[in-house]
Amino acid sequence: MSDKNSPWGPKGGSGGGKKSPWGNTGKPDRSRPGANDTSPDLENVIEGFKNRVRSGGGGGGRKGGGRGNDLFGKLGPFGIALIALVLYMLTSMIYTVDQTERAIVLRFGEYARTEGPGLKFKLPNPIETKVIRETEVIQKDTIGGNDRASLMLTGDENIVDIDFTILWRITDYKDYYFEVDEPRVAVRAVAESAMREIVGKNKLEEIITTERLAITTAVRDLTQRTLDEYEAGVRIVEVQLQKADAPDQGGVVDAFRDVVDAEQDAETTVNEATKYQNDVVPRARGDAAKILQDAEGYRDSVIAEAKGEAERFNLIYEEYKAAPRVTRQRMYLETIEEVYGPAEKIILDSQAGSGVVPYLPLDQLQKKRGSQ
Repeated sequence: MSDKNSPWGPKGGSGGGKKSPWGNTGKPDRSRPGANDTSPDLENVIEGFKNRVRSGGGGGGRKGGGRGNDLFGKLGPFGIALIALVLYMLTSMIYTVDQTERAIVLRFGEYARTEGPGLKFKLPNPIETKVIRETEVIQKDTIGGNDRASLMLTGDENIVDIDFTILWRITDYKDYYFEVDEPRVAVRAVAESAMREIVGKNKLEEIITTERLAITTAVRDLTQRTLDEYEAGVRIVEVQLQKADAPDQGGVVDAFRDVVDAEQDAETTVNEATKYQNDVVPRARGDAAKILQDAEGYRDSVIAEAKGEAERFNLIYEEYKAAPRVTRQRMYLETIEEVYGPAEKIILDSQAGSGVVPYLPLDQLQKKRGSQ
């Protein structure tokens, strides 16, 4: 480094016409033989360095500080304030909205527009301000867990302990922000009121057994209708019934369980009796129908046979009136045929001759008669 660029100034003495930044001590430099100029001692160098650090650095610092002072001198306090104001306005005009968020822009405190996701621009503050909130995220609120909110009166004048969860999200950020004061509190209050109304229309046994899904559906629909009337900008996604039991105080649960068990036993007995009835009654009805059909068949058979006999008698009588002798002979022959047809017969020839003793096989006739 040349002498004139040294941070301590040129090393020449009074002959050069220049001095050290801390002045000339007047003491000769005895470290180098033949040197005629003087240099600052060590203490003055250290003290001078400390002063330069306090004042903003070395020679480069002084140079930069000089430029800053020159700029400040040119712009003045008003110019610096104007630059700061411009930077502030630029930063307040540009903002981003995430995918799950929506932004409301207010112009002098009044609603101007709703912005979706992306990079957005607006007029600087305080002309336009923004309010950003997550709207596509499902919100969850659990209602119950304490005696005041959990215990509800049923339609059959019993007490039921209910805990349930409501899932909801924002659908219209403008209505959500402007129409309802404290929307989250309103959603909880409306859901609890709807649950109490639906529970008050149902019996305790139905609430804790078979109608749980129907109750949650009814509560969801009633809550949604009420919030729509308030223009809350909220959609109820689902209502989940976490617990629905009889109160724990005073052994009510045990007594209720005994009642439920007794009702189930009674229902089982009724089902068994119904099963037996369904088995015996149709069988008895079938047997009765069979007896009736047999009786009707016998009746029809006897009547038909009697009518046939009467008709036959009338026909024979008509023939008898027409030819009495022939009719009597025919009737005699038919009667003899009917009587002697199935009987054992022995025919003796009266012209076989005298002195012939007829042979009668009595033993064979006895055996045949016995077998018959």
